[in-house]
Amino acid sequence: MPKTLTRYLIKEQIIPLSICFLGLCLILVTGRMLQLSRYLFASSANLWDFGELIGFAMPKLIIYAFPMASLIGVLLALVRLNSDSELVGFRAAGIGFAQFLPSVLLVASLAAILSFLNSVYLLPSANTSFQNKLKSIGRISIPALLKENTFIDLIPNLIFYFDTVKTTELIVEGIFVQDHRQPDIRIAIVAQSARILYQKDLSHVIFKIQNGIITRIPDALKDAQAITFKTYELSLSLDEVFGSLSGGAKGRKEMNLEELYLMSYGADKRADPRFALEFHSRLALPVSCLLFGLVGAPLGALFRQRSRMAGVTLGILIFLAYYMGLSAGRGLGENRLLSPHLAMWAPNCSIALLAVYLWVKVHTETPFGIAILLEKIERRFPRLRAWIYKKGRYAD
Repeated sequence: MPKTLTRYLIKEQIIPLSICFLGLCLILVTGRMLQLSRYLFASSANLWDFGELIGFAMPKLIIYAFPMASLIGVLLALVRLNSDSELVGFRAAGIGFAQFLPSVLLVASLAAILSFLNSVYLLPSANTSFQNKLKSIGRISIPALLKENTFIDLIPNLIFYFDTVKTTELIVEGIFVQDHRQPDIRIAIVAQSARILYQKDLSHVIFKIQNGIITRIPDALKDAQAITFKTYELSLSLDEVFGSLSGGAKGRKEMNLEELYLMSYGADKRADPRFALEFHSRLALPVSCLLFGLVGAPLGALFRQRSRMAGVTLGILIFLAYYMGLSAGRGLGENRLLSPHLAMWAPNCSIALLAVYLWVKVHTETPFGIAILLEKIERRFPRLRAWIYKKGRYAD
């Protein structure tokens, strides 16, 4: 009987967890692509480049999708069992809620293991490939970024404006350039025309500007200069704009777990707490999959049939509270107001305490205050109760 029960419960949890995971990945990928759309649509990126960026972005998104999928997937499975009165049948057969623990642990542990493997092995290389792909697109698409009658600010600290753009000839007319690369001096260039010389092998793009004026104004507003010219060359290093495609020090996002540990606690220890925060984050997020699975099971069992949508809503609120705590901890850790391990693990400890509390509540069959409060609200506002029940019925 225990093996049969465990197999049945695992099957009931795996399906909603998988659906939640795929749905969350789709939502997160869409959000990520919206962030990049302004850059991608202005460049010459093709469909293959777009697909590669999605693939390289997936490991970073997966590490956040797994915890919420673990919570909502397990919660929905138990809500379904509770709605169909199967939990009542199990209790009548002498099967306590504690016997659900092995199946919940197996499913949540599977999500945690997959998340850990993604965090340790896929995430560093995917982050590196993602950055390199963006740089590669930028290096081949500078001419495609030129738009007529549009202020172009895609390149850091530079703003361009062109009245006329001849793309095939790489000639622009009616030029305005604002250069903020020197923090204490503001430089503005107004000129009649320019030819773009794109030196791909030398990693430079050169604007050969003709018949214009350069204005240099220091922040102190002293010694301002205005210089007219016949020919002026504005050279932009693509390695400075988009970064080098090879060599150079790795960023913390591109480091593996061992490198992060050395930067945080080893011989190469740095004063920057962000390395330690990234190290603990890579470990804390996979562990949260296990903890959220343990929270989802009793949470789904505590709400009665007409309150099942309230249970799902509460689960989402718990995850949002966890994510806000994680973000707040990261901010406090970066400002050295909290130690990195405490900043990243305190939200997990809170979720673990919540899981223990909920399991005790369900096992002892004692009332759950929030569930009672929500039921009172539903009784007090019958229209709200009818709306929630209607939504829950359609969701089934």
